[in-house]
Amino acid sequence: MEWIITAALAVAVMALVPIFVLKAKHQPGSVHGDFRFDRHKAGELSRRGLLDRTQWH
Repeated sequence: MEWIITAALAVAVMALVPIFVLKAKHQPGSVHGDFRFDRHKAGELSRRGLLDRTQWH
């Protein structure tokens, strides 16, 4: 009888581990891949016809 409880707990742990691993890998707000913020910002500003006042001159 004890082995049934142990086996059930083992199956439950094995089912929950991938869920926690996948949640830990993805962080909310993160961008996957190679993301260049400066290039993105320049593209967005030029698309809208705005001047970038944050550049160092």
